[in-house]
Amino acid sequence: MASRAYWPALDGLRSIAVYLVLLFHSGVAWFDGGFIGVDLFFVLSGFLVSTILLDELHETGRLDVWRFYARRVRRLLPAALVVIVTTALVFPLVAPLLRRLTWAGDAQAALLYVANWRFLLQSNEYFGADVDLSPYLHFWSLSIEEQFYVVFPLLLVGLFWLRRRWAPALLVGVVAITVLSLAAQLYWAPRDLNHAYYGTDTRLYQLMAGVLAALLWRRWREAPPSLRGAGWAALAALLAISTALVPVTPSVRGILATLASVSLVLALMTRADGGLDRLLSGRGITYLGRISYGTYLWHWPVILLLTEILDTSSWVIALLASGVATGLAAASFELVEHPFRRSPRLTPFPVPVLLTGLTVSAVIAFTLAPSALNSERRPSLVASASGQPVSGTELNVDRPIPADIDWPGLASDNGGEDLACRLSSLDTCVVHRGDSGLTVMLAGDSESRMLRRTMTRLAQEHDFTLALSIVGGCPWQQGVQSLYDTAAERERCASARRDLYEGVLQELEVDVIVLNQVARDKGAWETNLTRLDGTTPGLAELNLTTINQTLATIEEAGAQAVIVETPLIARDSLGNPLECLSAAETTDQCRVPISPLHDVDAYYRTAAATSEAIHSITLNDVMCPAWPVCDPMLGRIPVWRDGVHFHPRALVRKRDAIWEKLTATGAFEPAS
Repeated sequence: MASRAYWPALDGLRSIAVYLVLLFHSGVAWFDGGFIGVDLFFVLSGFLVSTILLDELHETGRLDVWRFYARRVRRLLPAALVVIVTTALVFPLVAPLLRRLTWAGDAQAALLYVANWRFLLQSNEYFGADVDLSPYLHFWSLSIEEQFYVVFPLLLVGLFWLRRRWAPALLVGVVAITVLSLAAQLYWAPRDLNHAYYGTDTRLYQLMAGVLAALLWRRWREAPPSLRGAGWAALAALLAISTALVPVTPSVRGILATLASVSLVLALMTRADGGLDRLLSGRGITYLGRISYGTYLWHWPVILLLTEILDTSSWVIALLASGVATGLAAASFELVEHPFRRSPRLTPFPVPVLLTGLTVSAVIAFTLAPSALNSERRPSLVASASGQPVSGTELNVDRPIPADIDWPGLASDNGGEDLACRLSSLDTCVVHRGDSGLTVMLAGDSESRMLRRTMTRLAQEHDFTLALSIVGGCPWQQGVQSLYDTAAERERCASARRDLYEGVLQELEVDVIVLNQVARDKGAWETNLTRLDGTTPGLAELNLTTINQTLATIEEAGAQAVIVETPLIARDSLGNPLECLSAAETTDQCRVPISPLHDVDAYYRTAAATSEAIHSITLNDVMCPAWPVCDPMLGRIPVWRDGVHFHPRALVRKRDAIWEKLTATGAFEPAS
């Protein structure tokens, strides 16, 4: 049939898709919507795979599913294995161990084609890994495609069987699945953007849109005159959607990109625009399209390597990454992909090919990848790059970093579990009962979690009662919400704060509440911190109003408030001090230059100056006596857990000095 022919213009579309993604991942601001290249890939995959399968069903009346699976393995797995293994061997040379802690699992998920669900889980963990630093991140989209390839042939066989009994079954089934997936996208987008982005259920509509395009094309091979020029319009729309010119949410951008992609595919397949067909069928652009799978595989690890060793503009990174990734893809195509895909020796043995591919993937996933990525060697490139001493005071004495430190253990120590104090279960949030007559509450987000063990030790040593109301990602100030959180997390936060301020303080007869939280007063918080109804009067006014209202509520409850000012934050130029230490040889390589203080600290101090029941303290001089450049370690203990949190073990080490700060407020005098 005609549909078995090669369509060079579709390869031209593939080249557009892969370089849009590359520009986006390189950080080129103009193409901040370039991730829609993946949407175009999904539509193309749905169209091409369904066309091949429909041809086989129409011609033979059956579908050789095992042969289809074997073809997919031969087409996709060899190049993926090369990239995954090469990445596992190369990145330990440049990336510190702490950054690589989750990468073995990422590699395994990539090899088993469940990477999208792994990254979804990690993205929704408050102290999850930095997902965007994983060199296997881009395998999320390939995982969705593979999941589609596994299930869709079986679904198609079932729909074809129903079609013999009810003619519209195939079309109705495809439309129904598309609509359900689109509904899932619309449902999750406002509730959990990560699910909307990574979920198979929320992305399936794009692949099924390609299937619908294939069904339409089988009935409509020639475009009517009224649609001449539609292809150019669809291409222009797609390119516009990939840029900052179209200010819409990622979910809406994906839907628009899917519509433009389907229109573009149909315009090319029905030859609605001969000029566009010739443009996208040129020798150069089609070659880039044929090797686009390899380019996509290589581009993200290449970008991460380039940004690790070069301090340059995003355009330079994009140009260098384009050249390197395309070159590696060309070599991979000739040496790996093409030989396996076209080998006549493998064609007669689909089941052995499939089983061998799965076995090799499993062996690499559970042996080579963890062994290479969990290597404890110090990456010399990172050490030398971060090894520029930072001028400090005489307190900053350069010392060698011990070789036997448990870096994974230090990185995984997040201070303890969340514990939201509920009116329905007050006893569960009291972690120590003392006899001094003083009851203290520690409340806040992850910053309070870092203080949890310190406050517990102080309660034990100084005989006061301690209760906790700690919820990760949840500000202590009432009436605000973080749009970084899912809808369920926002409700959990709001509910915990309602209980705290509308009953818990009174029921537990709290004398002092210690408040500690991440500063949410600049940058992306301008659009991601809002009132509970989603509105904002401006970030400064929102913070000032809700902080003062919350402190007034605490006073009315008869408690005193001790606000811990924002912990010193490492400058972006250093990154994660703990990660730096794991790669360095001496502490001087990881001195911590400090960012300016935060606006909210001024609000805290102003409130403390106007009320005897409110106090503001800083622990920064305790944790960094050599400020403004800080020593990164206390003996064998790191001062920072990451770029924004002091390490809980360092806080425990400094608890006597912290107790002096707390008692100096006068709020910790035992009740008479």
